[in-house]
Amino acid sequence: MIEYRAGSAADSPAQSGVPSRVLEILLQFASAQVLSAAQIGVRTGIPTSAVYRHLSSLIQAGLVAPANSRGQFSAGAATLQLAANFRQESIITSRIVARLQQLSDETQELSAYLVVSGNQALCVEAVEGPQMLSCSYSAGRSQPLHRGASALSLLAYLSDNERTEAISVLGLDADATASLRRDLDITTARGFALTQGAVDPGVWGVSFPIFGPDGHLSGTLSTMAPSLRAIRNEKRLISATKAAALILNAAENGMP
Repeated sequence: MIEYRAGSAADSPAQSGVPSRVLEILLQFASAQVLSAAQIGVRTGIPTSAVYRHLSSLIQAGLVAPANSRGQFSAGAATLQLAANFRQESIITSRIVARLQQLSDETQELSAYLVVSGNQALCVEAVEGPQMLSCSYSAGRSQPLHRGASALSLLAYLSDNERTEAISVLGLDADATASLRRDLDITTARGFALTQGAVDPGVWGVSFPIFGPDGHLSGTLSTMAPSLRAIRNEKRLISATKAAALILNAAENGMP
């Protein structure tokens, strides 16, 4: 059995504080379904009287709940919801990775899934094709929220207020802002973004937005390829990316 320990009181002043103790107590329920205050005290080294005080706060927050057995405690509704959210997010991530792999296998090009992060387009997952592509996007990397198909797809489908705020902090002059707004209008009119050499010279990109059950933007699905190769296969690459995006959108909205 794994016991979660935040460290002894001698480790550091921060670790010996109340927040650290509360967190240490809560983490015990990751490795045991039901525990008594005495058991928590043994596992953590926190005095039982202090365990009871911290449990009281955790119970009020819904993170811990009294168990059916007297004197026993278990994870509360809020903690279980956190766990459910984590599982759901893991399922979504696995679904995205699988779809990216299938798209890349079909197109033989780089496929990527990006989200809005502050004022950046952040690549959270990417699958490279068999032929390496010199591209600024890879998992964990980001670019300004106005350069390239992926960024345009994200920016175009933000809410009006979010889009206005995002554009206002890009630091663009009046002409560049007007040009960006025209590009966004084109993107929303055709339902996807299409660019060439916008981020990296000689790189073509197409990107389709992905929406959550509430209709809000979740991210965008992109295919990127060398311009010379993409021009010869543009219709096929757009069609394959659109089909993959339709499947992801259906999955996001609970459709088979």
